[in-house]
Amino acid sequence: MKFTFTLLFTFGLFPIFAQENPASKEINEAIREMDAGNLTQSRVILEEVLQKDSTNYDAWYEYAYSYYMQKDYAKAVQIMQTQTDHPEATDQLWQMIGNSQDIMGNSEEALATYAKGLERFPHSGRLFVESGNIFLIKGETEKAIPYYEKGIQMDPEFPSNYYRLARIYCNSPNNIWGLIYGEIFMNLERNTQRTREMSAILYATYQNAFLFGKDGVGTSFAQDMSPFTKAFESTMANAAAQYQLSQFPVHLFEFWQSIDDMNFFEAYNYWIFNQAPNDQFEKWRKDNATDFGYFVKWYNPNPIVITEKNYFSRNKLLN
Repeated sequence: MKFTFTLLFTFGLFPIFAQENPASKEINEAIREMDAGNLTQSRVILEEVLQKDSTNYDAWYEYAYSYYMQKDYAKAVQIMQTQTDHPEATDQLWQMIGNSQDIMGNSEEALATYAKGLERFPHSGRLFVESGNIFLIKGETEKAIPYYEKGIQMDPEFPSNYYRLARIYCNSPNNIWGLIYGEIFMNLERNTQRTREMSAILYATYQNAFLFGKDGVGTSFAQDMSPFTKAFESTMANAAAQYQLSQFPVHLFEFWQSIDDMNFFEAYNYWIFNQAPNDQFEKWRKDNATDFGYFVKWYNPNPIVITEKNYFSRNKLLN
């Protein structure tokens, strides 16, 4: 008996919003030069902008970023630190300062920078994930996890904290949590290299969790055996998630129900596991092009909506 999950890709879901800026044309030109590797020419353009308007935050940010791209992190930090009180500064400024400090080997300074940024931007998912990454890189996973979990609580639709927790838990004895964090991540960040990576991780995790023997199908998703874990394992073994899991406040399962109500669960399932071996997804999509097209047409404008009230946290279920 072979247990297979297969899923699908979605396309072009994230619009790009241009910032209003009197010098946006020149700044965009500088960014294009930077992307082409012409850092000196990029800085020449930005310096001209700043000569006209020394308060232009976007120009200062890109100017500092050009040095970051050049790996002159000390210079990048020096420039960025002059802009921390700018009224238009964003959490990305603190992120870049902290990242530069960390790259230079000053992880404690980086943590202090992220903390300072969180004082001004307490709902910044990116600053929580960067803080957690400091500990994750050091191998101190248990110290990293609370930052990622807090990042989800404060910024529920920022995908990177789900990504980190999914990778951690899918590589642990309690991979049930990784499966849920990972699938939520894929719904929030639908069409990137990280999405494809997560699809492969989820497929492998599910495959390894199902145990096939002469007495039937067994499952092994976690060691804690909490009521939620027991229900999840029983549900997956019996392929009836919407019944036994409905008592638990996991918004992902409500989203499953909305997909099932539209009769799109097969297509959705093929997308989640689009990285299954032997091109299972591509073969299915080729044979079911019409159904897949209907699903994508519905799925793109109907994303999962995660809020500060319904965000998923393993702590909610274990405590």
